Parts: sequence; C-alpha cells; structure tokens
Amino acid sequence: MKSGSSLPAGLLAAALALPLVGLGSPLLEVDDARYAEVPRAMAASGDWVLPSLNGMPYVEKPPLWYWTAAASQKVFGASEASARLPMLLIALLGAAGVWWLGSWLYSAGTGRAAAGATATAALWLFLTHNLTLDMPVSVFLLWTTALALRAMARPDDAHWAAPAAWLTAALGFLSKGLIALLLPGLWVVGLAVLFPKLRRGARRLLSPLGLLLFLAVVAPWFAALQRRRPDFLHTFFIEQHFQRYLTPRYGRGAPWWFFLAVLPAGLLPWTVPALVGLGRAARPLDAADFRGPALAAWVLGVAVFFSISNSKLATYVLPAFPHACLIAVVTLEEGLPRWAAKLQRSLGAVLLAAAAVAALAAGLLPARAWPPRGTSADAVRALVVLGPALLACLGAALTAAPSSHRPAVVLTAGGALAGLCLFLGLRAAAPLLSVKEAALAVRQEARAEDQLWTYGTYLHGLPFYYGRPVDKIVYFVGEFHYAKKDPAFAERFGDDQDVRALPRAAGRTFVLLRRFERPHFEKTVSGGAASIASWRAFGRWSLAEVRTR
Repeated sequence: MKSGSSLPAGLLAAALALPLVGLGSPLLEVDDARYAEVPRAMAASGDWVLPSLNGMPYVEKPPLWYWTAAASQKVFGASEASARLPMLLIALLGAAGVWWLGSWLYSAGTGRAAAGATATAALWLFLTHNLTLDMPVSVFLLWTTALALRAMARPDDAHWAAPAAWLTAALGFLSKGLIALLLPGLWVVGLAVLFPKLRRGARRLLSPLGLLLFLAVVAPWFAALQRRRPDFLHTFFIEQHFQRYLTPRYGRGAPWWFFLAVLPAGLLPWTVPALVGLGRAARPLDAADFRGPALAAWVLGVAVFFSISNSKLATYVLPAFPHACLIAVVTLEEGLPRWAAKLQRSLGAVLLAAAAVAALAAGLLPARAWPPRGTSADAVRALVVLGPALLACLGAALTAAPSSHRPAVVLTAGGALAGLCLFLGLRAAAPLLSVKEAALAVRQEARAEDQLWTYGTYLHGLPFYYGRPVDKIVYFVGEFHYAKKDPAFAERFGDDQDVRALPRAAGRTFVLLRRFERPHFEKTVSGGAASIASWRAFGRWSLAEVRTR
C-alpha cells in the first residue's frame, strides 16, 4: 500500500532545531572536546594557517572546520555553544541538500520528508552535537553528489551544476581530504558505465571552470602550511591518508562487517525502509530510471570503501546517511512489503522490551555496577528516565509506523523525541563524559607557577576550560605523534621518571588520570621526594595534587 510522505512544517522545524537543546552542554571526550579546543586556540592565537592542539602543531586534518568554529568563538566568545553553533548550521545545510536532491529527483514532498528523516537518523542527530569532521565532509559530499547527479541527469544544467559540484568538493577536501574527490569520482564513473543516458552529462562534469574553482579554494592553505612545515604534505597525504587506510598503524581496526552493524543501528528509526529500498535498487536495472540505483550505489559504495580500510570508526560511514534516508522515504511512499512491516514491528517490540528491561535493571543492579561513581543523585534519576524513554520512543515509532497512512511523520516524530531524550541524557551524564568540572577546579586553584599534567591519557577539554595548555603528557601519544617527533616539544612528554622526579623546584603539580591508574601512580610518586597532598574524584577521573613532602 502506498503511503504519504508529507511532513508538517512544525514537525520538520522541531526536528531541525533539536541540536539547540544540547548546544551549551559540556564538551564530551574525546572528539567533541578536541574539535572545540583546536578552533579556540586558533582564534586565541590569531594563527589561521597552522592548527594547534595543546600548544603543539596539529596537522592531521584540513582547516575548514577550524576556521568556521574559530570564527564563531572569535565573534561570540569561547563557549560550548559558540563551538557547536557552526556544526548546527552545517547540519542544516545538509538537510537543505537532501531536501533539494529529493525535490528535483522525486517531488517536493519527498525532499521535505527526506530532510526530516536525515535530521532524526540516530547517528546523524548525535553528530550534530558531538563535534567531528565527519559531519562537514558528509554535508559537502551530499551537495557534491547532488550537483553531479543534476549535471548528469540534466546536461543542460551542467553549465552551473558542474562548477558548483567542484566547489562543494573543494569544501569537502578542506574538511577531510582526498575522499571528497575520490568517492564522488568513483561514483560518477560507475553511474556512467551503468546508465548510458547519464554519459553526456558526466562528460560535462570535466569542467575547466570547476577545476579552477577547486584549486583556487584548496591550494592556498596547502601551499602556505607546506612553507611553514616542510614535512606537512608527507604527513597529511602519506601518513594520514594512505598509511591510515592501508595499514593497521593507527590502531583503529575492526572486523570487515563493522559498518554492516553501524549503518542499520545508526539509521534508526529509518533502518527497515532504507534496507528495503537498497534491496529494491539491486533488482535488474531499468535503464530509464537511474534514481534508486544511483542513491543505493552511493550508500553501498561508501560502506564498502570504509569496510576495506584498516582504519574504522563508526562515524566514517556518515556520508551514506542522507542518501539512505532519501531511499527510506521513497520506499515508504511506495509501501513496505508485508514481511518488512512485520520486521519493523518486531524491531519496535524489541526496543520497547529493552526499554522496560533498562528501567527495571537500574533498580536491581548491584551498587558496584550502578550508578556510576561520581554521578549525582539528580543525574542518576534523569538517566534512569531518559535512557529507557529514548528506547521507548524509537520502539513506539517503529511499532506504529506500518499501520499509519503517514509513516514518515510517525518515524520523524519518534526519532525527534528520542533525540530530545539523547541530548537531555548527555547533559545529565556530563560528569562522566566531560572533564569540565576537573578543569575548572584546577583553574580556580592554580597559580602561575603551578603545572597541570595528565598521566596515561590526554583529556582534550582541559585546555578549553583550564585556559592553559597541559604542561606535560605522561605515557600518552595519541593525536600527538606528529608533535612528539619534533625535538622542540620533547619536554612536553614524559614517563614515570618524570613522576619520580617530582616535586618541581617551584609550584605544585596537578595530575589528572583515570581512576584505575591511581594505585600505580601512588606507588610511583612514593618512590621519589614528593607526596600527594590530596585526591579528588571527578567522574571517571582522579585529580592528584603533588607537592614537597
């Protein structure tokens, strides 16, 4: 049975505005805090060419996100809200992109519903709040593919669509690098092979004006930073692209089927119609209708590309989401087959059962398991309500949608309510996920001669809230492998010998570490001339104040 996909304007506006709920929440470790701190440091230093992390060069990623977030913090001041505001605007640009693509490819109603679906897909919604570079590159890849498809489907529009596609590809390149060219290029070639009617438009994508625009946008920063750091291009392309993709050097491996699990989970509540649509697109090709296969080819191509990689993070597959959500909306318009409707109801029942179990378990688990140490009573009560409520919202939507004449409305509403629970829950769980309280405590007490160290870890929110870089990072490399190779920063890294050498000649040393490392740290300090004057707990972390015995 065919169903309507018309989405009420109020519901769409509410879905798009959801990230405002979490805009000022404390920064989460790790990515959220890092991609707020690097722009903060850029705005503070006035150096718009060389990004820095904890006062050291950080050249793993291109600068577009840093520029936009630094500009926001320059105008509005350094805060969580000003750090996240550009990501909200970028996400809105993504909603506009899938709206436009769906509108001209299918209908205005389809495009509007696809914007709502994208805005409420679980992983997409989370990443409007948790800062990573995968959201900006996904949005620019969406616009690149939408404009390229427009040029291929309507060659008479290629005179503007082709240069525009190159321009958005340039912005994608400045967001995360080579995938902004490689993935759309492979996709366009594949479509031209499969659909002869698209070949004329595909040839027109080889636009001299577009290529000039691309180079004009991308080349200046790369040239400027290469002059500053002669090893930059090798680090950026060879290490951060080819070695990260082809080798396990960076320790982000996962099974080959990793994204086969991430994609369905991240698409909730749109999972079932998206999977049905992908299956329909795999049927024998209709040379006259390229739309479904083109969208499916992008989704599957992104998933396969990153599945082959030796570096896998859940967020890498985000570029597939807008296209998958458009497929889901089209599938709902055509009607779910009976087996898929049953599957969706069953999935909803599982989530409802999980919500009930989660609510009961919170009261039955032993004290050592729940609540987490460092969580206030108010936060515990909030999490006990919001966690099960999130699952219940998704479960209820999945259960009710197959019986509705407007399933897209039901799924959008369920996804939006689940997103509201998510953002409120993240705020309640901030003491467990953010280092804000610890950093502010040190900031309040530390004098100019005091230092802040981290032991066995590095917490990216510390400089953001503390207002100063972490002075020494003990037993951790992580994102600092580039800086650690530079002799100029050798003193910023340490080991147990530095701990045993405490106390310093002047001032106290505050050391932040994970709770489970406290016994080893105490033993190490006891072997030297220093003593631990106090311990304080902040969520998952412990703060030691080290001074002379």
